[in-house]
Amino acid sequence: MENENILVYPSQFDPQVNVMVIFPGHEKYDEMKPLFDEYGFGFIAPEESLVIINGDILGDDDDFDIDILRFIEAHELGHFMLEHKTRNPEDEKDADLYAYILLGGKGYDNAQKYLVDSFEERHGEPFDKVMIEKFK
Repeated sequence: MENENILVYPSQFDPQVNVMVIFPGHEKYDEMKPLFDEYGFGFIAPEESLVIINGDILGDDDDFDIDILRFIEAHELGHFMLEHKTRNPEDEKDADLYAYILLGGKGYDNAQKYLVDSFEERHGEPFDKVMIEKFK
């Protein structure tokens, strides 16, 4: 479903989970902004099976970045699938590692590359494929 300043669709990784991208200008954006400020680019509402993503990070119609969208979606689905209940550095890293698997499974190579390229900045250590072994 597409509407002005909002995009809602079934997740590319789990169709039982919906993804809602809220862009600035949407009537609920200002209400959601403090949550984005606290949790980052997006967060999951597990009781609703809903990922909510800050559309501001994705650019506008001219430079919309689908790879960043897929990365954020996969990262949040990682939290959901790993049943994270708290927010801590280890869970964030695990969500990224799980996202790497999800992205690769769907052939989202550019999104996977974005994850690898930003991993050290996000987690203080370089990405190593050995890290994903605990999820296989």
